[in-house]
Amino acid sequence: MHTDITKLIQLQNIETQISYFVAKIEQLPQQLAAMEEKLQGTVTLLEKEKNNLEQIATERRQLEGEIQVIEEKISKYRSQLLEVKTNEQYKALLHEIDFQLERIRKIEDEILLSMEKEEQVRTEQHQLQQKHQKESAELDQEQKAAQQEIEKTKANLAQRKQESQALSPLITPEVYETYRKIAGVRKGVALARATENCQGCHVRIRPSVLGQVMHGQQIVTCDSCDRILYWQEDAPYEQSS
Repeated sequence: MHTDITKLIQLQNIETQISYFVAKIEQLPQQLAAMEEKLQGTVTLLEKEKNNLEQIATERRQLEGEIQVIEEKISKYRSQLLEVKTNEQYKALLHEIDFQLERIRKIEDEILLSMEKEEQVRTEQHQLQQKHQKESAELDQEQKAAQQEIEKTKANLAQRKQESQALSPLITPEVYETYRKIAGVRKGVALARATENCQGCHVRIRPSVLGQVMHGQQIVTCDSCDRILYWQEDAPYEQSS
């Protein structure tokens, strides 16, 4: 095999790993951001439940205030019962007292419904608090793991870049320039294994061209995708782009 081809295969493998590490470093913060967004959604729901409880409490105080006002009226009417002089006035006051007592019963029913609603909201709030605690713990754990993974990945990335920088000058400049041009338009995959077909684009290779590739004395490119072809039995297929 052409010596430059051997080095180019090594270089492409290194640069494939570099691309993988770069993508991984970019993806980890995105994954954490998705978890943070989920956690914020739970926080928003908790705030909503808190507001609901405050509103329920405000409405109940208003209802209790209405009852107090009505009870004061009833007390006044009962005092007046001692002062009336006719049966008609007495009956009218009793009717008014019954009417106000009925109002109190209706308001008390509303207060009971309010208490039931409050209990339901508090149950939901408790469930959300537990969910928030769980999500917070998971996020904290994921953040620590992600930071460790990022540091590890950055170290691997730096090592691969050093390997790439050390290997690149060992390749014939003209060949390296050709490699760079092809990699730029083929998403980093500038080489492809040759069988009967180019494993980069899967187009059949002319027998004369395949013979040149197998001979390994010169740099040969695919007539279809322009990738640099190499012959290597039992090598993994290149992925097309």
